[in-house]
Amino acid sequence: MEERRHLQTRGGDPPLTTLGLIDPDRLALFRYSIVTWIDKDGFPFSVATDFILSENGEILLKKPSVPATMTGGRVGVLFNHITGIPTGGYTDRRYMLVWGTVSEDKGFLKLRPEEVSEWDEKILPFDKLCAAAVPQGKRYIESIQPSIDA
Repeated sequence: MEERRHLQTRGGDPPLTTLGLIDPDRLALFRYSIVTWIDKDGFPFSVATDFILSENGEILLKKPSVPATMTGGRVGVLFNHITGIPTGGYTDRRYMLVWGTVSEDKGFLKLRPEEVSEWDEKILPFDKLCAAAVPQGKRYIESIQPSIDA
């Protein structure tokens, strides 16, 4: 069973969730996150880390143990969940991808969300997700077709 991640309100900043970007109840359904950023040499780097959703809406990431140069830069933070079925396959699939910046805050990395995309198969079944993506995929293929033909 997944636990909800909350911390006593530390006060101060207004909640980030009031931006309308993130539903704190939905975010609290996830157990961990994967942070991705471009390092100082220009290469993508990803690391899994725990997070806390504070009572006042801050998303606080546990600082990774690897040396990280992500502070102040743009990061992608993937919160995801999937449950394996013993007989094969998966169920209860969902994710939330948050793009934003991070800053150091009392031993944590505070995520400032700027963009969010998410999917939950209980809300939108996988076959309907694929069907909804067809027009976007078709537009993409049409846009690159000239370079493929060249």
